Amino acid sequence: MRIPCVNVNFEGIKVACVGDSLTYGTTLLNRKVESYPARLAKLLGKNFDVVNLGFAGCALNRHSAKCYFNLPALSLLEQYSPNYVIILLGTNDARQKNFTNEADFSNAYGSIINSIINLKSKPQIIAMTSPMAYVDTNLREFDFSHENLLKIVKIQKEILSEYQIPYIDLYNITQGKTSLYSEDMLHFNSKGAKFLAFKTYSAVKEFESREK
Repeated sequence: MRIPCVNVNFEGIKVACVGDSLTYGTTLLNRKVESYPARLAKLLGKNFDVVNLGFAGCALNRHSAKCYFNLPALSLLEQYSPNYVIILLGTNDARQKNFTNEADFSNAYGSIINSIINLKSKPQIIAMTSPMAYVDTNLREFDFSHENLLKIVKIQKEILSEYQIPYIDLYNITQGKTSLYSEDMLHFNSKGAKFLAFKTYSAVKEFESREK
C-alpha cells in the first residue's frame, strides 16, 4: 500500500484530498499528473500544497474488508494540519461486500466527518457526494449496487446538511455524463479528473475570497 508523504513544513495553504480510488486516480495512465488532486494543485498554484490521501478500494463501513479507519489517513491528516479537507468517500460502500445497512454507513460517515472537524488545525471541509456510476453488475467484476448508492448519497446529504458542511452534489451533476468515465464506467477518466479538479478549485477559491 502506498503511504503518501505529507509536507508538514509547508508554510502556505495546505489542502488534503481524502478519498478512495476516485481520489487516488485508479485507471489513469499517469495518476501523479492526471488525478484530480494533482490537477487541483496545478490550478491553485505555488502558495498551496495539495496531498492525495486517496486509498484505492477503501470503504467507510467498519465491517468492510478495507476500512478507511484502519488506514493511516487520519494520522497523516493530524500530522499535516490542513487548512482545507476535501472529502469524497462512500462509493465503495455501495458494493454488496461492503454494505450492511443504512445505519452502519450513517454512523461511519458521521464518524469520518467528526474526525475531520476535530482536527487541531480546524480545517474548512468541502465534501463531495458519491458520483453516479454506470457500471453494469451483470457484465463487470464489481458487485456494485445502484440501490445502495442511492441510499449512500441520501445519507451523505443529510449528514452534511446537519453539520452545515458545503458539498458538491457529484451524484446530480454526473447524471448523463458518461464521457467523464473510464472503461469500467465506475472510475473517472482524465477528463473526469479534470472536471473534479475544476469543481474543487472553484470551491476553494470561493472560501479564499471570503477570507480576504
